[in-house]
Order: sequence, then C-alpha cells, then structure tokens
Amino acid sequence: MVKSIRINLLVKKILIWWNKFFFKPDAFSFAEKMRRAENVLICLPAKPESFASAKDHLTIFLDIFQNKKTFVLLPFAGAESFLSHLKRYMVISPQKEDLKIFSLPQRKFIQRIKDYRFEITLDLDLEDGFLNSYLCLKSGACVRIGLKGKTGPPFYNIQLALSKERRYQEDIYVGMAETLKSLFLGSAAGAKRNSNSISRI
Repeated sequence: MVKSIRINLLVKKILIWWNKFFFKPDAFSFAEKMRRAENVLICLPAKPESFASAKDHLTIFLDIFQNKKTFVLLPFAGAESFLSHLKRYMVISPQKEDLKIFSLPQRKFIQRIKDYRFEITLDLDLEDGFLNSYLCLKSGACVRIGLKGKTGPPFYNIQLALSKERRYQEDIYVGMAETLKSLFLGSAAGAKRNSNSISRI
C-alpha cells in the first residue's frame, strides 16, 4: 500500500523561510533554456483526488515535452510500480529508506535527483504539497514551474496564476497545458522571462 509523503509543518516553514532569504536565483533566458532543455521532471500530486486527475491529463503534458526525456515523480513512499514505465517517461519515487526524520528526503536521494540534470521541473500539485516544491528547488533545474499561491519563489520561478473561472481540476490542468504551450511557442519566438514570472491561466 502506497502512502503519500507529508513533510512536518514546522520543518516546512523553516525551509521556506531559509530558502527565501538565502537562495539567490540566477538570471536566465527562458527561450534559450526551453530550446536546449533535454531532461524534464513532472511532479504529480500527493492527494488521491488530484493525483487521479493529473494522471488522466499526463499525456497532454508529455506531448508538450515530446522531444525531451521526461521523468515523473510520485510523492509516495515505495510507489515506483504504481505507474508503468512506459517508453514516454520514467518513474521516480522515494523508498522508505530515502526519507529521514520529518519525512525529508535523504541527501542521497536529492543527489539522485540532481544527477538526472533536469533543466525543467513542472509541479502539477494543486494543493500545498511541499515535497514537490522542495525537490523542484533541490533538483538544480533552471526553469521551475508551479502554481501561484503555493510556496512561490525561489521554489518556482515561473508561476501559473489560476483563473477564478477554472474551478475544477480538469479545467485547471487543461489551462496549465494551454499556458505552457503558449509559453513554449513564445520561447521559440525569442521570449524572455525574469526570475519570477507569472502567467495567468
């Protein structure tokens, strides 16, 4: 039986404070990063309802990154067999031994994530799943995409703002995909993003 990973609330607050004050993001060309990126990490939600919806919409995000090597992170302990290792993506999931006190990932697991050399991370968690936010930042990816209103920068440097008209998860994921497509089309035309861009969906 798989179990979602929840980081201790106090530890989460400390890590958010620490990184907001001490993490110094580098400036980058969004167009250049999107064009040259080879490895992409897509983080699925931990909440069962959101996980099911994100899983159903995973194909549309894989299509966006179709020319890149894509990995899918499952925020569950021991869940690598939960999704099939299809040709389109590989699955990453922490095992129990990859977690230390307060459910924080061990340094060895973080290094494993870094070794993939992800250039782009995309967090599909609609709630405040801090494990995804933390791993997006620790991955070393230059482009870190998440929803506005979560942990914010520096965990994400491109934030997608939710429209009030999109109330249902299905609509939100479709909106995220549409926004990402427009961003990538813009990058092909030479668009640039600053270190804390926000796009509305």
